[in-house]
Amino acid sequence: MARPQILADRLDWNLLRTFMVIVEERGITRAAERLHLTQPAVSLALKRLEETLEQRLVTRGGGEFEVTEAGAAVYREATKIAGGLALLSASLRDVQQELSGHIHLLMVSRVPSPGFDEVLESFHARYPRVSFDLEVTTSAEIHRALLHRLTGLGICLMSAPVPGLQRQTFSRQSYSFYCGRSHRLFGKNNLPVDVLRDEPVVSFSSEQLNGSLAPIARFRHAHALRGKTIGVSATLDEVQRMVRSGLGIGCLPEHSVKDDVAAGLLFQLPPYEGVAHMESYLCWPEQGELSASESAFLMHAREYLAGARKHD
Repeated sequence: MARPQILADRLDWNLLRTFMVIVEERGITRAAERLHLTQPAVSLALKRLEETLEQRLVTRGGGEFEVTEAGAAVYREATKIAGGLALLSASLRDVQQELSGHIHLLMVSRVPSPGFDEVLESFHARYPRVSFDLEVTTSAEIHRALLHRLTGLGICLMSAPVPGLQRQTFSRQSYSFYCGRSHRLFGKNNLPVDVLRDEPVVSFSSEQLNGSLAPIARFRHAHALRGKTIGVSATLDEVQRMVRSGLGIGCLPEHSVKDDVAAGLLFQLPPYEGVAHMESYLCWPEQGELSASESAFLMHAREYLAGARKHD
């Protein structure tokens, strides 16, 4: 094993970052796709890191992929370094007497308004020099980015608490099944749930028993809805588009489809009381400090949410 000072002088952060992705993606091929690199380049990075550390970090062969004990230790420390770099970047952005930092907020698509709009409006009125980057992605990606401290704040779905993250309810959403106007069930009322049993389905990629939309998956399993999955997307807009186009039935949040329902483009199916009631959460890491601008936004949003609850 190389001496600590030699490691400090020679270790390349890019090698560690590549190794983190290899572990998370469970292999060279998927890591290369995520990093937009060639497989030989990713393999070479792994080899260079193992040579620098004088340790075998993963074992591969015969379709198997296993992280060694040394690899697991390197991965743990690399995530800490990633968090430290994120904090350093955030601190440098906010080194000014007047709050004028930058907030990178990850969020799922179609966060209900007016709550989120009012939080942004009132925060901007108070801190006009703080800028925003609002990035829409999946709940799973938000969980991972927060845990690795690639960002400090997120608004996402969470079917169960995620170790390492703190959360506060941001909004509540009701999900129901819908079909498009070309579907055979469009316009038919008072239908039993059984009529959906063999209908082709459009679903979210997180609509799994261990995913953020697990309540929908549990409902389908409990009611033996075994229709073929004909379309999948990670984004709400594309799932809604496929349902609207008649590819199959889909479970969608009621707040996002009300305009399409009113326009006669979508039609609600049973059960009419809804399939699931889920919450979206404002989330942040349990460990590590937020930047000044992130802390201000978190406090502002939590104050707004507390006031909103009092008036419910």
